[in-house]
Amino acid sequence: MKTKNILLVLFVSMMACSLLLSCDDDDDNEEEPIENNFKEIESPYLICAGRNPGGVGFDFEYLNEKGGANNIDSPSVDDFEEDIVIRTIKGEKPDGSLGGAPFFKLYDSTVEAVNYTSVDPECKGIDAFNRLNSSDLKDYTLKTDGTNFDISAVPTGDTGKPIMKDLLNEYKKLAIGIQWKSAANNDVVKDEPIWIIKTREGRLVKLMVSDFPAEPAPTAKGYVSIVWDFIN
Repeated sequence: MKTKNILLVLFVSMMACSLLLSCDDDDDNEEEPIENNFKEIESPYLICAGRNPGGVGFDFEYLNEKGGANNIDSPSVDDFEEDIVIRTIKGEKPDGSLGGAPFFKLYDSTVEAVNYTSVDPECKGIDAFNRLNSSDLKDYTLKTDGTNFDISAVPTGDTGKPIMKDLLNEYKKLAIGIQWKSAANNDVVKDEPIWIIKTREGRLVKLMVSDFPAEPAPTAKGYVSIVWDFIN
């Protein structure tokens, strides 16, 4: 009888150890949370064709959190997925000189945008930008960039660069393109259009280009000021 009791104790002990080991194995198999190493660069952004040819991309939502801007040529994370990019390329003017032509490009057909100020003319400038929320929105229609947009197809001049007039016509195929520039570049206060963008994830973002060339900035040219936020 004593022998049976000893065997029973040994059996129970072995079963307990087995259960403990199983629990330890389960703990080892749990997925560790992904560390968010995203580092946003701040406005004003360098979009000079020579100093930052890839331009600046915006991944508005990263790992289910608010993302932001990164330089396309040197993103802070390997899985950076831009919703939009703003960059500058040089075009040849009628006198043969070169000038910068900045533009926004949306990510394929997944991302859409609209000039919301064209829907609601009173909604422009920084004060309106700060106030804008989902309860204020009027009916609007989002657009994607034209699938036939192709800078390489633009005729080039003697310099080998795209002819500026033809380049600007090509930009008209884009939902945003260069349409923001005149308001950001003039001396009129609070006339900047507000853009609504639908991200890859389906989130709505409001965006405004407030100043170009941006002041203050490290250099007199090449920088642009942009503000954005989710529409809540």
